[in-house]
Amino acid sequence: MAAKKTKVSKKMYQDAKAYYTHGGAAYDIEPMEEEYVAPKKKKKKVQKAKPSVRKNLTMQGRANRAYSIKVALVLGVFFCGTLAFMWSSAMVTSQRVETQKYKDKLADLKSENAILAIDVAEQMDLDTVKQIATEKLGMVEPQPYQIQYIDVPEQSYTIHYKDDTEKPEDKNTENALVRTIVGLFKKE
Repeated sequence: MAAKKTKVSKKMYQDAKAYYTHGGAAYDIEPMEEEYVAPKKKKKKVQKAKPSVRKNLTMQGRANRAYSIKVALVLGVFFCGTLAFMWSSAMVTSQRVETQKYKDKLADLKSENAILAIDVAEQMDLDTVKQIATEKLGMVEPQPYQIQYIDVPEQSYTIHYKDDTEKPEDKNTENALVRTIVGLFKKE
């Protein structure tokens, strides 16, 4: 009988050799050597992907692109926001510096005005005014015929009119109400 050739994988063949012992108490049995037949390489056929797989791949690519775009937009918005914050902070700082300069100038002007007001108050007596008017400006005092006196009454210039067109029955109720309202605002 002829020995049947069976296909044995390369791994099985190497495992069988590993367990063979040379010498020792084992019987001298030669292992059956079987001819190793390498498995045939299958030619891979280039198959077109099924439409559903192709759609999944394109949808996955689109999803990846969309995610990348979203991340880039978020980073862009964050970067722009950071720049805007830095710019506004710089503007506020420059405005503070400018405001402080104006406050310093204002304080200097106020102190100068106070000094000048004191000088003017010291120099404004009637003798000094008369001297400047006659000497520098060439003014003279008026002659007695040029002076006219006006009598100003102690009353104000407002003319008060009485309104007698009201009916007598309306006067009582309206006058009482008006008197109380006017009484609240009248100075005493």
